[in-house]
Amino acid sequence: MVEKGAAKPPHSAPSTNASSQTYLLFIATILFVSMTGNFLHHSLADPHNVHAHSRMQFEMDHLGGHHKAAHHAPEVKKAFSPKKFEESPLDHDLAGLSCEDHGGPSREHSDEMVYWKDLPSDALFTSPINRERKKKKYLTFEPDGGGFNNIRMSLETMVLMAHAMGRTLVMPPSQGMYLLRKDRDKQRVHFSFDDFYHLEQVGYEHAGLDIITMEEFLKTEGMAGNLRNKTTGTVVYPPNNRTKWDGLDPKELKEYLRGVTLTPLDWKPERCVVAFPSDDGREHFKELEDIFSEASGQKPKWAQFTDNPVAVDAPPQERLKESLRGGDVKNLCIYDEEMQEAPVVHFMCYHKMRVRFLTHFYAFLFFEDWRQDLWSKRFVRDHLRYSDEIQCAAARIVAALRKRARDRDPKGNPDGDYDSFHIRRGDFQYKNTRLEADQIYDNTKDELKEGSTVFVATDHQGKPFFKPLSDHYDL
Repeated sequence: MVEKGAAKPPHSAPSTNASSQTYLLFIATILFVSMTGNFLHHSLADPHNVHAHSRMQFEMDHLGGHHKAAHHAPEVKKAFSPKKFEESPLDHDLAGLSCEDHGGPSREHSDEMVYWKDLPSDALFTSPINRERKKKKYLTFEPDGGGFNNIRMSLETMVLMAHAMGRTLVMPPSQGMYLLRKDRDKQRVHFSFDDFYHLEQVGYEHAGLDIITMEEFLKTEGMAGNLRNKTTGTVVYPPNNRTKWDGLDPKELKEYLRGVTLTPLDWKPERCVVAFPSDDGREHFKELEDIFSEASGQKPKWAQFTDNPVAVDAPPQERLKESLRGGDVKNLCIYDEEMQEAPVVHFMCYHKMRVRFLTHFYAFLFFEDWRQDLWSKRFVRDHLRYSDEIQCAAARIVAALRKRARDRDPKGNPDGDYDSFHIRRGDFQYKNTRLEADQIYDNTKDELKEGSTVFVATDHQGKPFFKPLSDHYDL
């Protein structure tokens, strides 16, 4: 079947400078507020630095010694998939950051934004599950319905699960996102993840991860009659034979996907931990159940691990015990044989059924092999980062703030240090968190220097509200 006579889907409103600035500023201001913390965490306290030996061991165990050739990664990757690595979507790899084509700033200032690292050998790792990939299988998902930070958290989980399952990741079409779909008569209101991430480059750089669009998936599988109703077994084509859903209401597409895929409704972060075995052997399912039974039976408390973390290469029982600390998780969700055999696994976001992946991937996904666990954390740190355009927008803000702070006190503050707040008012549903500015000052005055430069990222539009802060700081 082919799509005939269907009206062309309406394109999203043309992107304007104002609309681009809206979503860039939204992401950039949040991004640079946390940049110092990110840098310190990843550069100073990152367990991957402390346990660098684990990466080398991982390479030997899983890449067959390819780490020696990793410095020539493009040539090595071509050996995995000649078609995949013909041409890079970016003119540089994800480990770099170039602001030359994005309005600056200089390399000196843009380098400050870089918390990620270039570990070429990591790009060669493929999941031990479905490693041979005799038949292509897919993972589809629905973006989280909350704010962008929640959307980001869910995306990270989905990308890692697709890699761990050895499945091709299908990206949702562009659609409205919470808080980014306002003022549709003035600005662009439909976005895809490609507007925020270099996902094409992520797929390009990793031998174990394929990423395609929803349109590609529907053309390849839906219109070819390969998707069947999971109850009746009859072939079901996409609604109205439509394959391009960008900018359209995704409700009908979601219902279609839910009807032709395996949809694990019991995979809920508040109820279970998802466990991936060290390979797809059947014997590992029982091993994981026994590990969970032992770890959960001891009911570990938060205090037990305060300043006393479990070693990254500890036995799985100890690592899982730490993961379960203080929580109410009562089950283990295993990527079992039924799920492994399913052609398409679909993950919903449906608030009425309390199906939502509102969690951090490292609190929800458990890998029996500790080396794969560390790889997953490095992968998110080094590759699932915002696009150059957004990073550079944040870098320009940081550079301007440093210059302002430095110009005010050249001798006392030569580095242009400043402090920052992210103060949410109108967009946050928890009203008890909406503190008045004088209370914010009282709560933080011991941490800030009187008269210092302070930046406030906020959705509150009235400057008089912040007078208790501007009375004491260069706001």
